[in-house]
Amino acid sequence: MIDLSAKVVATYDICSLALRNPPLNTIVAKLVSAGVGGLQAAHVLRSVAIAKDRKPRLLSLLRQLGASSEPVLDEVAGIQRTLLLQTALFNVKRLETIPVVPSVASMFCTEFQFFARPSAREMHLFQWESYSFSAFAKIALLERFPAGQFHWEVSGLPRSWLFRVPRATLPRVSYFIATQLQGFAPCFFPHMATRRTLPLLLEKECDRSWHRIARSIENQPDIKGLVASSWLHSTDTFKVSPHLSFMNKPFVDSGAIVTTIGEAKEKGYLTGSALRRRLYENGEFRPTQGLILWSREQMIRWARSHPELSDGSIG
Repeated sequence: MIDLSAKVVATYDICSLALRNPPLNTIVAKLVSAGVGGLQAAHVLRSVAIAKDRKPRLLSLLRQLGASSEPVLDEVAGIQRTLLLQTALFNVKRLETIPVVPSVASMFCTEFQFFARPSAREMHLFQWESYSFSAFAKIALLERFPAGQFHWEVSGLPRSWLFRVPRATLPRVSYFIATQLQGFAPCFFPHMATRRTLPLLLEKECDRSWHRIARSIENQPDIKGLVASSWLHSTDTFKVSPHLSFMNKPFVDSGAIVTTIGEAKEKGYLTGSALRRRLYENGEFRPTQGLILWSREQMIRWARSHPELSDGSIG
């Protein structure tokens, strides 16, 4: 088993070294000149990566740092990586105390180390206004938790979604919210991992992610459960891609709510399957947005009934 304390120390050293060496050391000096020292990095990172008005904020920062009028990827990626690393350095030693299973804390270290030394083919993940950079920022800020093929954030169930639930299902959903979730928030909300080491969704790896998430909820008594929404959780998807039905198996086995909330908003269903795309273009597949409501009691009971999914060592 890997010693988490040792991995935290190694991660701190790797991130520190990246900031002391070219090309990021020059950016560090420019940030300091602009009044952005290490302690302010987290605030600046949030403003340029997560805030609603992040574009003008990022443009203003780029001008302050003397970036070209049409910033190229290397310029933007360097600035963004510097902010990520400075924030990671501030938070890395907190990883030994955050209320998650050890493998999740270790995966934070892996992500922080990636900020320090991404490969050339991964630099596109730091592109201008990219979703991946926003996700990385939340990881650096300890607001997005890596769990393997899935990550999670703390959020809740929007009340407006109740108006999109099929009318016949609404009474059961409402009763579940009142008696099982016991409220709309706070809940874990999962996302696909931004940087996946495995190109395909694999049942065992997905189950291991759900297991890490479910075991982590045991350490957070205020969390009411998990809310998931994606075309990947819709039973309409499984009609044309039955091989993906394993996605909902932990929820079905636990007695969770599995329903839909109207037309799918994402377009991911058009990638990864020529059949789905053809059926969609022919009007034979109308993707819907799946909705999962999984209470904390169901999550804990499911995780405890599957000890084979526990991490044998910290990843």
